[in-house]
Amino acid sequence: MQSDGFPTSATSARDQLSGLLAGLLDKAPGTTRALLASGDGLKLAWTEQPIDDADNLAAVISGLYSLGRQQFKDTQGGIRQVVVEHDGGSLFVMSAGAEFTDNKAVNTVLAVVTAPTADAGQVGYEMETFIRGLDEHLVVAARPNSYSGQGL
Repeated sequence: MQSDGFPTSATSARDQLSGLLAGLLDKAPGTTRALLASGDGLKLAWTEQPIDDADNLAAVISGLYSLGRQQFKDTQGGIRQVVVEHDGGSLFVMSAGAEFTDNKAVNTVLAVVTAPTADAGQVGYEMETFIRGLDEHLVVAARPNSYSGQGL
């Protein structure tokens, strides 16, 4: 165990993913932050930013992704991307692992925050390339629902 409470292997995997996220930012000028989160809002890996900001971004992107899924719940396919444009930049949210439709899995969500000068096409391309490179490693097993009353 390391001092942050994570087993060494989990910390190492998170550090490796965070390094890959930093590489994604290097490839897309104008990007400022990136984060991978489980579909239910837990941060998995992130680029340099205060931990509270990473927690907040994980919750925001999980919510955006969930709202998009709810809107299209009666249609086939999955949410591929949500974009929030602001005068100060953009937030791109992409499903990572949309091809996985197992109800026992929680899709991973990738977010990239940009400055207003970023090329949206380049950002989207780099995000898709990143996701394709990690494939099935981006699906997280769903946690048991502690509120279902089962097992009590």
